[in-house]
Amino acid sequence: VPALREAPLRDRDGLLLGRVGDVLFDAVTNRPAWVVVLLSDGRATLAPAARARHTIDGLCLPVAADAVRDCPAGATDVALAARHYGVRRFVREDAAAAARFTCAGPALDGARAA
Repeated sequence: VPALREAPLRDRDGLLLGRVGDVLFDAVTNRPAWVVVLLSDGRATLAPAARARHTIDGLCLPVAADAVRDCPAGATDVALAARHYGVRRFVREDAAAAARFTCAGPALDGARAA
């Protein structure tokens, strides 16, 4: 994950969106769930990490640039982002469920707990 921070972030067509701010892991599945997107206008928002792929030009998301730019969620509002992208799995999350996500990733979480 540290190698991804500040990496170029592109949409599904290769259009540059901004930079990777962080990756939020689902603590239940230990898989990347969301990418914190640092847009060029200074806003931070979320985009789904499922099916994102690494390329020589940075991380490519599986969604269009307009969808990411139009996402009303901030960098921590998973439920709002889930509704925007139609990710049913996280739509019903409430504020108390924010602890379900970690930016450290499963390996670092285990190391910190030890």
